[in-house]
Amino acid sequence: MPTQSIINGSQLVDMRDKVSEPETQKLYAEASLYPLSPDTRWLDTLVQVPENPPELQVSKDRAEDDFRNAIKIYEYLGPLDRTQAADPRLWSTLTHTTFWKYSQLRWPTADESPNYILTHWFERPGAGLGALRRNAISRLWWAAHLTVAPWERDKELTYLKSSDRFKFTRTLLSQAQIFQDILEREFGSNLQIRALLLNALSKHIPNVPNKDELSKEVSKQLLLTLKHRHLDALPATEADKIIDALVKRAAEKSVNTSKLVAN
Repeated sequence: MPTQSIINGSQLVDMRDKVSEPETQKLYAEASLYPLSPDTRWLDTLVQVPENPPELQVSKDRAEDDFRNAIKIYEYLGPLDRTQAADPRLWSTLTHTTFWKYSQLRWPTADESPNYILTHWFERPGAGLGALRRNAISRLWWAAHLTVAPWERDKELTYLKSSDRFKFTRTLLSQAQIFQDILEREFGSNLQIRALLLNALSKHIPNVPNKDELSKEVSKQLLLTLKHRHLDALPATEADKIIDALVKRAAEKSVNTSKLVAN
């Protein structure tokens, strides 16, 4: 398989600096290809990719598209090591080359600020992994990487095993608020808590009208719980009961609130 080349970092800085120019903003909205200079400086990586990249879909069903595209990107790039996955040059190269058209369709720039382009085509400097998880392509890879078959990485989670290795990826990408609340919170970096929370949400969220509010409430309550209970120190089955009960209470509260509003 061929290896993925990336654009030199200094050239990416130059590209990023031009984003504030009106002509460059028009380019992100309309150009069929990004006009890389003939003397573009390419660097080799150890990332091997198939000859043919996957076709990423963009339709009205954003959640389903994101889910399917995340699997495609993860299978295309493979399980990168942490250094590779944290390299903004990789993701910026992919948005400006292989997946340029997808990035345009998924994150249209008309009437958006330069910061919008920086966020989805590059990465916001100084924002750490949170920034990489907003890039048009890296967000898909990270969503799959952090949720694929957690029982294969932690034997305590074997009881969650399913024939669908990406079942928690679907839940994570089902709502933008869930993605944000889990991946941009400190507890989201803990494999067990992340998996148990997604498992609980997958059970209780289907019956809740306001899914965004449920995610926010669950995130808030979990943060409060973690201040006085070290869930990561408990056996997974015990932590599971606590997290499931927390999500269940929040879901019931949300349903009751919706009924009162309706009446």
